[in-house]
Amino acid sequence: MLYRSAFALLLMVLPFGAAQSAQRAAVLPFELRVELQMDGLSLYGLPPKPKKSETERLKLARAELIKMLEDRGAYEIVDLSEHASDIRRASPFDRCDGCEVEFGKRVNADVTVLGVIQKSSEMLLNVAIYVRDVKTGELLKSMLVSIMQNDDTGWLRAVRYLVKNRLAPESGPK
Repeated sequence: MLYRSAFALLLMVLPFGAAQSAQRAAVLPFELRVELQMDGLSLYGLPPKPKKSETERLKLARAELIKMLEDRGAYEIVDLSEHASDIRRASPFDRCDGCEVEFGKRVNADVTVLGVIQKSSEMLLNVAIYVRDVKTGELLKSMLVSIMQNDDTGWLRAVRYLVKNRLAPESGPK
């Protein structure tokens, strides 16, 4: 009798524990950071205005990130369109140690997701994705891959690699 009661209780609890909803994610626009090399010294400064092709690739990379996260069921993506102009004014976020969390709070997100392309030369780039907890501001995940292909294919390959292998490897349908 005790076993039957415990089993019935377990059956009642299991569906609730197994059905966890995805975290709400505010996926911010990808940012471009340029590192200039002069006489063996690295000079960091405010990023120059991206080329038109880079601006389009930043949008393409974000769209691919969002699509993959949605397809995998890893996160519920929150619409940031109402805050686009505020986000543009407040960026870049990659150097402010969590200031992007403000936008996550505005849209009631659980996490923020920020992508950064660091361009060391016309051929060498690093693609990074950072996930930050909105309540605490804590950096939850940080991932980076280097690529030597500065075109749509290379940027998308890097985003896909990071999502598949680091950000949401086991989540949802593939």
